[in-house]
Amino acid sequence: MSSTDLERLMNKWLSAQEFYVVGKKVERADTIEKALGIARYMEDYYMRDMLVIKQVTSKYPHARILSIDDSQAKKVKGFLMNITAKNIPGENQVGYSIPDQPLLADKKVRYVGEPVSLVVASDFDSALEAAQLVKVNYDPLPYVLDPLEAMKRNDVLVHEETGSNIAFRTKVRKGDVEKGFSESHVVVENTYRTSHQDHIYLETEASIAIPNLEGKLTILSPSQYPHLTQKIVSRVLGLPASSIRVVVPYLGGGFGGKDDQGPLTSAKAALVAYLTKRPTFIEYSREESIAVHPKREATVIRYKSGADAEGKLKAIEVEIVHDTGAYANRGPFILWRATMHASGPYVVPNAKVDGYCIYTNKVYQGSFRGFGNPSVQFAAESQMDVLAEKLGIDPLEIRLKNILTPGATTITGQVLDSSVGVKEALEAAALKAGWKEKRKAYSSMEGRFRKGIGIGVAWHGISTSRGVPDWSAGTVKIELDGSVSVLVGIVEMGQGSPTSSHRQIVAEILGVPLDLVHVYFGTSDAPDTGATHASRGTGVGAIGVYVASIELRERLNSLAAKLLNTDPEDITIVDGVVRSKKDPSKSMPWKDLVKSAYSKGVSTTSSGYFFLPKGRFDDEMGQGFAYISYSYMVTITEVEVDTELGTVKVLKTYPAIAAGKIINPVQVEGQIEGAFVQGMGLALTEEFKFSEKGEIINKDLTDYVIPTSMDAPEIAEPIFIEDRFKYGPFGAKGVGEMALIPAPSSIANAVSHAIGKRVTHLPITPERVLKLLEGR
Repeated sequence: MSSTDLERLMNKWLSAQEFYVVGKKVERADTIEKALGIARYMEDYYMRDMLVIKQVTSKYPHARILSIDDSQAKKVKGFLMNITAKNIPGENQVGYSIPDQPLLADKKVRYVGEPVSLVVASDFDSALEAAQLVKVNYDPLPYVLDPLEAMKRNDVLVHEETGSNIAFRTKVRKGDVEKGFSESHVVVENTYRTSHQDHIYLETEASIAIPNLEGKLTILSPSQYPHLTQKIVSRVLGLPASSIRVVVPYLGGGFGGKDDQGPLTSAKAALVAYLTKRPTFIEYSREESIAVHPKREATVIRYKSGADAEGKLKAIEVEIVHDTGAYANRGPFILWRATMHASGPYVVPNAKVDGYCIYTNKVYQGSFRGFGNPSVQFAAESQMDVLAEKLGIDPLEIRLKNILTPGATTITGQVLDSSVGVKEALEAAALKAGWKEKRKAYSSMEGRFRKGIGIGVAWHGISTSRGVPDWSAGTVKIELDGSVSVLVGIVEMGQGSPTSSHRQIVAEILGVPLDLVHVYFGTSDAPDTGATHASRGTGVGAIGVYVASIELRERLNSLAAKLLNTDPEDITIVDGVVRSKKDPSKSMPWKDLVKSAYSKGVSTTSSGYFFLPKGRFDDEMGQGFAYISYSYMVTITEVEVDTELGTVKVLKTYPAIAAGKIINPVQVEGQIEGAFVQGMGLALTEEFKFSEKGEIINKDLTDYVIPTSMDAPEIAEPIFIEDRFKYGPFGAKGVGEMALIPAPSSIANAVSHAIGKRVTHLPITPERVLKLLEGR
């Protein structure tokens, strides 16, 4: 099929108005097995004959490794070996954006908790005991923990070879900011701070590696991208990628953390399996997981905004500092996204934004739902409220005056020609929330308990950024019995993409009953579908399946037309019945059509591939194409503040999302609810405390406090604005990250409204609330 024909057919399905299964509240294929506890997760595959791995980690934030002594560990019954960097047969390099990170520390450690060696034993108790007996001799080095201090220092370098602690820089330059500020009626400037956040997935990192299974090293991986895991393991072992098979079972949560740590956990299991020729198992304890794996970045954001007397934005000047920790990991990409989104979803004619990724001797930053965006949206949305207050304008009104609409230009100079439904989402959410009435009523409250209401509006680029290649691939095969097998690389980590939306897309296009569609997911045997991250699981990850299904449907339409003596355009297939639109008496069952295809030599297998068209970005000028599409999210949140205790209770939130065609409303609703509550944690409770040596002190769920079901507020039924994206399946865009991004903003703005003091530091702990009330 030519690209022209494919684009024509995609446009046909994009403009569809009637659906038989898409847009319906369909139950996931894995509902029953998960509800009954039948679904198997990583630990369920552990067998007693597997070798057990325990990590030996650094006790110092910065030190040279002088020696590693395992003589006492060898005395433990069941001990087999202690693997260090010297034992790695391939390349001891797992850095994602910058080649700065070893799998196992070699010569030097850079944070407390960095893996130094892998102890291998016959059972858990022996592995734990032996790991505690491995003695690593260090020569401590000076260290730096504060990113603002690290920016200025060259005498203490986390990576000497760089000559600086600045790992990466980003920028945006649009218009003339000095002119913009000079034309402003009001200019406001604040510094905002956010803290690290942990993913706290229910299932910690774990992996199993089995050598020589069907001639390959097979890895059960806790990864969000099986093909990336395959690539990293190949590099570490020095083996061809084709000799490594990766299978991702059900994951007990990911949120981006297993996108980073999953491949490394897998590489550790694979390394031991390769060296011992035996099956291996590694599983992190909760404390180990918190100490070792990457976190959401802590940030310091200096933000200056100017607006005219009518409330129209004239200029912004922003400095974003990310504490990237010991290794860059995905930090440069996280910072890049934050920089490009620094304006919020608003038209800003003049913008100057500078971003800095700073090395420190702390656990490193990594992928987390929202990917750099929640912190900068918190700053941008706070500024909008401050400007509104200074100008005597309603916070809703100032947003509507500046909101992005079709045809608007972003701060990177990208023209948004379509799929921009954020204004409609904001208006609808405000109406449903009773914004004007509540804002007025809560403003006059006095006494111990005070209520507030706040707006958070966010935008989020879907897919990879700039011209970074992104694609989707998938295979669809119609079996002889009429069932449909779908093979994709997208994984299932709770979001439900392969077990709900992918099935619905295939069923809708082919016209088959939903229970006949079976999706096989999360394996390197599947076409490389790309990662299950960046809210691309359906909006991008399912395009390959979408294309494959369209191609199959065209073949089947042609065959059915011959069998029913009509034209291909006259054929309709719905819920397993094939018929003529003009003459409904002409019909046949789906399964008969499939049998005819097999008997007449019509191929019933199609592999779909789609390469997303991208534009160019000039990094030197800070201008150009940023993202192929954007999703938009609004949360309007009500809170109650106890002014004596400083506690904040989130009462209710009103969400509205503009994310193209909604494939499965109940799944999207679940994503919104979960993401908002996770955003509550960032806003109110989640904060790591570090010792003077950079060690995380509160690395358990007693002292690191996450929201529970008891804290979850009432969440109104979401408003869906279906601003369809021309390349997404039926116009779908990304959903999974969206509600988390504006949640902290709306909560912070609501708290600020309740107490009459501006919140600039997350989380909003009782101590910080009381300090604000006391004027400190």
